[in-house]
Amino acid sequence: MLCNSNGTDNKFYYGHLKAKYEDRCRLLFTDTDSLCCHIETSDLYGDMASDMDLYDTSNFDETHPQFSAANRKVLGKFKSETRSVPPKEFVGLRAKMYSLIVPEKPKHDKIQVKGIKRAYVKKNVRHQQFLQTLRTLASTNSKFRAFRSRRHTVETIEVSKTCLNAFDDKRYILGDGMCTLAYGHRDIAAAAAVTVSKQRVINNSTFLYKLLQRRHSVYSVCV
Repeated sequence: MLCNSNGTDNKFYYGHLKAKYEDRCRLLFTDTDSLCCHIETSDLYGDMASDMDLYDTSNFDETHPQFSAANRKVLGKFKSETRSVPPKEFVGLRAKMYSLIVPEKPKHDKIQVKGIKRAYVKKNVRHQQFLQTLRTLASTNSKFRAFRSRRHTVETIEVSKTCLNAFDDKRYILGDGMCTLAYGHRDIAAAAAVTVSKQRVINNSTFLYKLLQRRHSVYSVCV
């Protein structure tokens, strides 16, 4: 089942999306049976009109031009989780830790934090926190109560865990701190060389600044 699902995802992404949009389509994340992509086009829903056999648009608004019940619950067809309303912003910090907001329909927002109680996430975790963590690399903490069974005795415990964390240990993080590559990707060596080069420039600039400071101070002492 998982192999079939991954095969369907790959065929849809490489055979349809990448073939149609080429460099204007970037993969943001994948799950077992879903894809999230950034696509640059003037009218995404208009583009879907010529490939309706690939989509299940039964959850679209009935007044939408691409609404159709023909593929309702048909296996292998792709359905928009935000229905006929486009999402505005996506932040993916690491595996199964992302936020996708739909300002026009807040009930369609998707916030996922693996390992944290859903009730806590729903009540306390917001999209702005994802942005803050991405920009500052500062982790957030969570505290919630949960049931645990030990030796056939059910008890309530208080759990303290790291909530949001921008360190993605399953991907190679590029120099901008946001884009990533899969480990083993052919472009990692070039990206690493650029990062090292930038670091050398920063180090050289710091060295020159300190040297000038030292000369200035010596000159002042001589005067």
